Amino acid sequence: MIDSALTTPRTDSNPRTDAFSGNPSSSSSNTMGMEDFLQLLTTQIANQDPLEPMKDTEFISQMANVASLENQQKFTQSFTEFAESQSQVATQAYLGRKVTVETDSGERKSSVAEAVERSDDGQITVTVDGKAYPISNIVRVELVDEPVSK
Repeated sequence: MIDSALTTPRTDSNPRTDAFSGNPSSSSSNTMGMEDFLQLLTTQIANQDPLEPMKDTEFISQMANVASLENQQKFTQSFTEFAESQSQVATQAYLGRKVTVETDSGERKSSVAEAVERSDDGQITVTVDGKAYPISNIVRVELVDEPVSK
């Protein structure tokens, strides 16, 4: 009976313990959040040695560390989203301006930016002379001498 218990594949999944044991779980994230921390802390309190209990300052310190880490992660995510939106807004300023792009062959080509597009995968491109170039290929942007008319 013990042998069968040891060889039986595990069918249950607990995201709280899987994150620590290295087992894959059904959740999309293996990060420990405040709820996970509080569950762990509750278990730690329930199982602590009554003759040598954990000090309340240690609990407060641990909770502050977890809260600080969560705030840093949220800030990082928000800043990343902000930086991406700023990049999209800044790229629109290329429209109607003379841009110099570096082609795949290494040549430099200068002309007026005709369009700015964002693909489904988030890649932003600038169209110059009918061909789309990634914004990383732009090496110079300047004002057009004469207004462009169509």
